[in-house]
Amino acid sequence: MSRCTFVWAHGLQSSKAHEDEIGLFDWGPVQDVARVVRYDARGHGGSSCPYEERAYRWSTLVDDMLWASGGEGPFVAGGACMGAATSLYAALRAPRRIQALVIVTPPAAWDGRNGQTEQYSSAATACERGGMRSLLESWQSRPQPGILDRELPLARDITMRHLAAMDERALPAILRGMAQSDLPSQEELASLVLPALVLAWEGDPCHPVATASAIADALLLSEFHVASDLAGVRAWPALVRDFLSNLCLWE
Repeated sequence: MSRCTFVWAHGLQSSKAHEDEIGLFDWGPVQDVARVVRYDARGHGGSSCPYEERAYRWSTLVDDMLWASGGEGPFVAGGACMGAATSLYAALRAPRRIQALVIVTPPAAWDGRNGQTEQYSSAATACERGGMRSLLESWQSRPQPGILDRELPLARDITMRHLAAMDERALPAILRGMAQSDLPSQEELASLVLPALVLAWEGDPCHPVATASAIADALLLSEFHVASDLAGVRAWPALVRDFLSNLCLWE
């Protein structure tokens, strides 16, 4: 029996530790069918912190994912938010290595960014001028996903605590890298002929269902699910397991 490798990338201002503490995703079912590789992207968690904005553009973060995968063999690329963007760029840059995609809560993209570019640029400036405290004060009022607001309110405090632990000197570059990034065009996505699982949740303007739906429509071999409550999100690991089981186990 052989298993494929599933490389997972976290979201902006998150990390392995942050994901584990919030506990939205149970990796046990996925580990039943695949070798799961998780890593902290540059500037996040325990990784090193470059201070150049270009180091944090989504297309550049592919370097971290390819390094984390180890070796030169194929793997399934997956991630949430920034990690979802990284996965899509990885498939475009290294099509012979990416055998499938798991795209979770992708960020607002294209014409649907709705001022987010300016918000991230302003947050970077606030951090430079007022330090981490200023950024935390402004970020405290940002809306979080509706599902978390209703059913997991402690998620905000956990996220703010992990944000406060990040490198204050690197954060402006991270935020500007986010502001300067966008998802690949729908035409580029349509060129990817590989299995894909796309997962979204309702009530999150930073990660709208419309973007996830457009990605699913562009990817020719996609499966699309939308969660409307926390129970729906808790079902995602089983969906990922079932998706990977069709790819990853063979005699």
